[in-house]
Amino acid sequence: MADGPRTRRSLLLSAGAAGSVSIVGHVRASAEDSDGDGIPDRTKRSAAFHRRLESIFGAEQFSGLEVGRRDLLLDVRYVGETQLVPSTKRTIVEQCRARGIHAQWLDYPRRYDLEEVTERYGTAVKDLLWGRRSFYAGEIESDLKNVALQLVVVPGVSKPGVEGRIYSHWMDTTGSGIDGYVNGFSVGNRAVVAERDDPLEEARLVFHEIAHLALCHDDDPENTGVMGTGDDVDLTDEEWERFRDGLSNVRDRTGYDVLFRPCLWHENLSAVLE
Repeated sequence: MADGPRTRRSLLLSAGAAGSVSIVGHVRASAEDSDGDGIPDRTKRSAAFHRRLESIFGAEQFSGLEVGRRDLLLDVRYVGETQLVPSTKRTIVEQCRARGIHAQWLDYPRRYDLEEVTERYGTAVKDLLWGRRSFYAGEIESDLKNVALQLVVVPGVSKPGVEGRIYSHWMDTTGSGIDGYVNGFSVGNRAVVAERDDPLEEARLVFHEIAHLALCHDDDPENTGVMGTGDDVDLTDEEWERFRDGLSNVRDRTGYDVLFRPCLWHENLSAVLE
């Protein structure tokens, strides 16, 4: 791993496993993705799929997909009375588009009832993002899993010491967060954030979890972007390049996403396997 961060694609290929259906399927899909953003050319050319997205999100939100353009669809789902302030979405879209990524925020029209989500799925990271009975598995339409990054916004817990956070079994196991409670978490093409009250803090957190699609944390004190100190809602030039190159990670590979999320691999799993 000394050669720097790698995308999920390269990790899957290096894993080798001759004859693996998931790996072969990923290679074939990549061959049809001329702009490398994870959305197959045939999908971008499909008028029926464009109508499908317009029917869900509305034409005022979805402005189309184009072959040859690096697109990033951000499908955000709200649980309870949560929300994202307009400036968060506007800032992230502007930052991405200035770097050659056509980001689009797609606010899902259905607001999920907190009590129903808690009863049916639970509100821990694992309950929301992965597993056969997770929120992601049960609520995200299958044809959206391969073209968009799903962001779930939840209220966060209210008990003293960890207010406004969500529980992650993984972080608890590795001794991270506050007894496993974190502000947000991302796995492959999906992420969850606990609602923030401060707009700047919200923007930094949301952008941080979106950037985990392709990027790890950065402990360089000179990196003031969201993967470093978090002082700025930005990435370094080199991080932007890696983020553009890692957009193909939006492809859903349930079961691989957890294992090959770059941040988890480099910061935790690699140390375990050494």
